[in-house]
Amino acid sequence: MSGALLALVRKDLRLLLRDRSAFVFTMVFPLVIAVLFGLVFGRMATPGPIAVALVNEGSGPLADAFIGALQADAALRVERVTSREEAIARVRAARCCAVVIVPEAFDSAAEALLTGGSMPLEVLGDPSRSAELGLLQGKLMEVGFVQFMLSVGDSARLQRQAALLRALPAADMGTSEGERAAILDLLGAAQRLAEAREEKARRRSEKQIDGEGAGAFPRLGAFRPVRIAQSAVVDDPARPPSSFAVTFPQGVVWGLAGCVMAFVTSLSVERSRGTLRRLCAAPLSMHMVLASKALACFSMVLVMQVMLMVLAVTAFGVRPVQPAMLLPAMVAIAVAFTMVAMAIAALFQSLGGSEGAGRSVILILALLGGGSVPLAFMPPALASASAVSPFRWAIAALEGPLWRGGSMPSQVAAIGAVLLVALIAAAVACCALSFRRSAA
Repeated sequence: MSGALLALVRKDLRLLLRDRSAFVFTMVFPLVIAVLFGLVFGRMATPGPIAVALVNEGSGPLADAFIGALQADAALRVERVTSREEAIARVRAARCCAVVIVPEAFDSAAEALLTGGSMPLEVLGDPSRSAELGLLQGKLMEVGFVQFMLSVGDSARLQRQAALLRALPAADMGTSEGERAAILDLLGAAQRLAEAREEKARRRSEKQIDGEGAGAFPRLGAFRPVRIAQSAVVDDPARPPSSFAVTFPQGVVWGLAGCVMAFVTSLSVERSRGTLRRLCAAPLSMHMVLASKALACFSMVLVMQVMLMVLAVTAFGVRPVQPAMLLPAMVAIAVAFTMVAMAIAALFQSLGGSEGAGRSVILILALLGGGSVPLAFMPPALASASAVSPFRWAIAALEGPLWRGGSMPSQVAAIGAVLLVALIAAAVACCALSFRRSAA
């Protein structure tokens, strides 16, 4: 019996080795997944630069110094644009996570830091990237504190702020007369120290002086070097998008993955059991059989999307901002993923290969397309590689009508990208079928 058992084991191992596609997705695919997850989640521990569009509406040395500090910060990737409209368009297109606007009154407000002023900033963010927006807000506060501390070493600016303090009644500062006098004395000492440092720097301009600092206490009360007015980039700022409007496209991603894998598995099972051959023996052409399979997959994908969107609207309060574009987007997505399923089924003939390929390829494409981890937290190489994933373009095509809004050309471009995926997948399927037919 032991000999018979070993013979059966050898037989099963030989069958697996003969089916090359099944062997690859059994032995090689786990390594690919391990490396992919290592790259993705290793990067999440050290997120890369946050992409920011910056609009400077002010003019003055303080605004220029603040912007220069932002551009020099390695945690940010700042791209200056000329207008709000251009910057907001970049956020809608998911090219950056937020717009930072330096207003016209920045310098005048920054000059009065010790008398209740703050450096004002306006942030218009992508509501689907809340984690990055939180990091950005902390970074803006950090840069603001650094700029405030640098101002303490500027004797001319200290002199101007001392004049503002002397002209401001103690009641307006939220302090007593004694506290106000103490702050003025401390500010005067800081000014004298700054003047001494400037004089020393003039005498020794070629040497770097370390270990010397100056500090000053702000006025008592609600001191904030930076005041950030944050809002979301949506068509109606008074009605921010529901969190479900942001998460339902990700739900559609995994629904698409399930539909494609179900179709590929069904086709491979029919092929292995001879059902497909019997269908072809009937008075039906192979093209008709494949068209029926494609139509079934298309119907399943479209019904799944419609069901999820109806549930989002009726049960979770999602209100699409462009309802007219939602149905064309869903139809384009159904066409694209039907062609993806056809391509996978045409490339892999065996049952093990089709099932392994269906699950592994779809899983990798879903991960690359942002189905599990946001693209912003991926390494730059993986984020660029996500352009090959149809899931990325499906999410973009759904987010526009649901909550991003934007111009009609941008919506048409997103749907066009999905249809381009369909065209490429259809070409792959046709080439694979032609190769199989010529080989036979």
